[in-house]
Amino acid sequence: MNTQNKSNPETLVKSSGFRGINGIAWGPDNLIWMGSVWSGTLVAVDPETGKIEHRVEAAKGPDDLAFHPDGRLFWNDIAFGEIGCRKPGGETSIATTIGAGNNGIAFSPDGRLFVSQLFLGTKVYELDPDGKDAPHVITDLGKNASNGMNVGLDGMLYGSGNLADNVIRIDIESGKWEVVATGVGVPSSVKFNHKGELHVLDDAGGTVSRIDIKSGKVELVARLPWPGLDNMCFSPDDRLFVSSASDGYLWEITGKDTQRVVIEGGLGWPGGVAIAEAQRRTNLMVVDTFAIRKFDPDTGEAISAVRDVTMATDVGWMLTVSNHGKLLVTTSWTGNFIKLWDPEKNGMVTNFDQFKAPLNAISLGDDIVFSDAAGSVTRFSTDKPDDPISLAKNLKQPFGLAYADGDLYVSEQSAGRVIQILEGDKIIHPRVIKDGLDAPQGLFISDGQLFVVESGAGKLLAIDLKNGNLRCLAEDMEFS
Repeated sequence: MNTQNKSNPETLVKSSGFRGINGIAWGPDNLIWMGSVWSGTLVAVDPETGKIEHRVEAAKGPDDLAFHPDGRLFWNDIAFGEIGCRKPGGETSIATTIGAGNNGIAFSPDGRLFVSQLFLGTKVYELDPDGKDAPHVITDLGKNASNGMNVGLDGMLYGSGNLADNVIRIDIESGKWEVVATGVGVPSSVKFNHKGELHVLDDAGGTVSRIDIKSGKVELVARLPWPGLDNMCFSPDDRLFVSSASDGYLWEITGKDTQRVVIEGGLGWPGGVAIAEAQRRTNLMVVDTFAIRKFDPDTGEAISAVRDVTMATDVGWMLTVSNHGKLLVTTSWTGNFIKLWDPEKNGMVTNFDQFKAPLNAISLGDDIVFSDAAGSVTRFSTDKPDDPISLAKNLKQPFGLAYADGDLYVSEQSAGRVIQILEGDKIIHPRVIKDGLDAPQGLFISDGQLFVVESGAGKLLAIDLKNGNLRCLAEDMEFS
């Protein structure tokens, strides 16, 4: 392989070290314990410095966290439905399993464990923290299903009605529940401070508010710079800390409009980039699962972002992006969509949700071509999306797509090769352009060069389409 003209890439925009922070809890060791669903990370950090002091390798996708009165840490694994446990000495285990969708978690002062479901269920359970007794359903909240939960000094269980714009109160003995307050946006967490004051975190509004549990009055406590908030916790002296799922930061609230950075935020899982002219400037567009963002392509300065907030934005979990005329086309195999996005208006134009697990999509003239998890590459007209045309099937994890002058190229990540499936806009039997690659992903064509992200090797390659010569342009890169 030719390595002449190889360069060392420079960082333009930094990623968050935690790629989205979800549940946080103040531990008996005076550390803040944090879970991250997407990065499968569970750590304890020093609240003063942000330094990682402990890491739990056994956690798969920890969402919310809570401490038992005896010092054991419990967490929800929302995807697998497991409730994990870590003893103070570091030993870990799976306490019990209730099925995917478990979300909020809370303990009563006497050690009773409660778990709520959200998105994939609507029940609230009481679980045996020792895993001996079977899970017991306390109530079914229906459309008021709770995200984060907390037990109050009155012995009642309080929940955040994430999809219902409310805070609820549940009698843990009878299962009866009632709405305590409304007009709280998209609440993702509720927590009591040590004075017994209930606080609610609004994911969409980016705010923390105090709720009078008798009257239901809502009073603004703090306003964060951006939405996309996930959880909060109080220290023993009632210092308030807030986590962000969208930006991966951990902040201490120091005033109504001021914060102290404990952990810097940044990009989540960047999966696609594009250049778009919008709002009288050139923008570097980046999708990172949690948001679609605009940056200055020369300086990396953040311009704006539309974050994924349930019921508040049309972002979803965007994983790739490319140009489609003046619009952008984005995909998500987890969100199961192909969307057209207007960078001028910062909003969705169309959602094509009839295609299963699309991995990537690009413009092919006026049409769109996409690869999917089933191993197919498909073309469709945006005017007639229900009449798609199959271009290739039975490929091995097709991902990257690049089109120029009637020729379409595809990277097969599992097969370790790049192939051509269109020539002069006509379907051909897949022709191998280059094989022996380590997990090739993104593709791009310019001036007769096919650029390839070799994700498994951490390299950026260039293939000369005239003679097949391969050059390494950069290496020692980390791809999400």
